[in-house]
Amino acid sequence: MVRLGFVGAGGIANWQARYFSAMPDVKLAAVADVVEEKARKFAEKWGIPRVNVFTDYREMYEEVDLDAVTICTPHRFHAAPAIHAMERGLHVLTEKPMAASSEEAYKMWTTSLRTGKILMVGFQTRWFPQLRLARRYVEKGELGKIYYSETTLGGRRRGIPGPTFTMKRTAGGGVTLDLGCYDIDNLMFVLGFPKPSTVTAVTYSALGRNPEALVESGWPWSPDKFEVEDFVAAFIRFSDGSVALLKESWAMHMDTLGQTFILGTKAGLKLGEKLTIYRDEAGTMITAEAEIREKVDIWREKTRSFIEAVRKGGPPPINPAEIVLEQYILDAIYDSANKCREVDVKIPENLAAALWKDKES
Repeated sequence: MVRLGFVGAGGIANWQARYFSAMPDVKLAAVADVVEEKARKFAEKWGIPRVNVFTDYREMYEEVDLDAVTICTPHRFHAAPAIHAMERGLHVLTEKPMAASSEEAYKMWTTSLRTGKILMVGFQTRWFPQLRLARRYVEKGELGKIYYSETTLGGRRRGIPGPTFTMKRTAGGGVTLDLGCYDIDNLMFVLGFPKPSTVTAVTYSALGRNPEALVESGWPWSPDKFEVEDFVAAFIRFSDGSVALLKESWAMHMDTLGQTFILGTKAGLKLGEKLTIYRDEAGTMITAEAEIREKVDIWREKTRSFIEAVRKGGPPPINPAEIVLEQYILDAIYDSANKCREVDVKIPENLAAALWKDKES
């Protein structure tokens, strides 16, 4: 039986609890949230004893016998409870993004190495069948030499989330951290984690501060509490000579920013609801859609995989070193946008060794 504690009792915690509570080998044991009433309602809903409700996660770690915790706080508050949990001997699942900065993400990773505790960042998109098939295509060399990619979730015409996502003190960043982290992880996973060299990026707060952008069919938000970016475009160069373009938006006057696609010398690949391959055969151009019959609940796979890793003592289903690398790319995006020029992606030597030692040797 895995005794699980929740740090944060908001929407994402309740979504996770649906899955964890359905697992016979998991006990929802405790919850901590700075808003006591929210924690109490969460506990009542999911059968957590009232004595195991806290407003300070440190007290929860000390007073309740736990095996693992899941971090469901705003972005800026992922690192501290995750690090403290691992130092207390607990395994950690944290929601995306890993942290609000590469410095925090790096410390989380090194803490997991030092303590030997599982650290998993919850990118449930890793279990999309289309994404996994795309990775196999790349691994087997079906695309040839990859030279250009674009990654996007398509962008939202008007989908700005609530205040914890739009205030710097809680979010740390805007759409780049919220949705851009998915774009980067999806692409890096498919490409096999090429080594990034430089980034050129722009970010804009184009509509978020404008009350007139609040329309009937859009998500409600508070323009007076909007302190981050709602649009990002970033050009990433890799050490193998390939390049990638990231595009994402919370709010725009357009229906879509396109789809994720990869261009190679032998074939191209487009990701969406279906995976489409473009190649030449018998002297003509062929377009083929992959037939994927497997139906996957990606949230179930994410939560189940974490529990199985805890029961077995590891390894984490998603390598945290990969996500730390992505955090350095995200940092470079913000740095480039602030400086209005191309910047280097600065990667610590031990992280580079963990990711590419075997490939480079």
